Amino acid sequence: MDEPTVEDLRYDGGPDAPGEVEAYLVRPAGATPRPAPPSSPQRSCAGVLFWHWLETSAPDGNRTQFLDEARELAGDGVVSLLPQGRFPWSIDPSGSAEDAAEIGREVARLRAGLDFLVARPEVDPARLAVVGHDFGGMLAVLAAAEDQRVAGLVVIAATPRWSDWFLPFWQIAEDRIDYLRATRDLDPIERIGAVAPRPILLQFGERDWFIAPMSGWAFRRATGAGPDDPRVELKLYDAGHDMHHPDARRDRRDFLAGIHGRTSEAG
Repeated sequence: MDEPTVEDLRYDGGPDAPGEVEAYLVRPAGATPRPAPPSSPQRSCAGVLFWHWLETSAPDGNRTQFLDEARELAGDGVVSLLPQGRFPWSIDPSGSAEDAAEIGREVARLRAGLDFLVARPEVDPARLAVVGHDFGGMLAVLAAAEDQRVAGLVVIAATPRWSDWFLPFWQIAEDRIDYLRATRDLDPIERIGAVAPRPILLQFGERDWFIAPMSGWAFRRATGAGPDDPRVELKLYDAGHDMHHPDARRDRRDFLAGIHGRTSEAG
């Protein structure tokens, strides 16, 4: 079987987030078709945008995190984009007004990545999914809530509110209650209901020191889905915040297979 193509590239963050965004593009071997209109059968590839987690001491706390998964998905005919995050990866939180603006710019970069995928001649715009871990998961919720092109969402070990991370772990000289109020409308727990009824997979670790598994249940309730609604899945794993667990990876692939109308061959 031919190896997928991995390109190290940059795309434009768009008018709301000027500047280039570093990313990997992973596509099936030989997926270089001629330009085709949206309805053309030549647009045979599904698309996934992966947004990574934040852990400065981890080798995968950057855009390489999902590279192996993207290569695997390429075998299923999927084109993946893996951008490098900026906020709060390389830009520290500093206050509610500044942080809200940076969150907006980061979501704009994510949505510009969706634009980039849709512009690919082989990508079917009706089969797009977003996968995000940690801060990447929080941003993925906001982007999917705003962008109806997202057909499915995977949220991995995300916390419901920005203040859950920013206030304990960064030095922000602002009253706690004022910060909570100022950023509330941008909290993923307030936005995830706008993603439903599109399919959502929530993945959380039972040994996560930072985020309790109950956060997964809070997200599920916030979607408005009933207890038996199969469109919103919550899965817990024997994993820490890094979510390094083979079942989690397999479940993501199976979920994406359902979104993309493919048959997963994962064992």
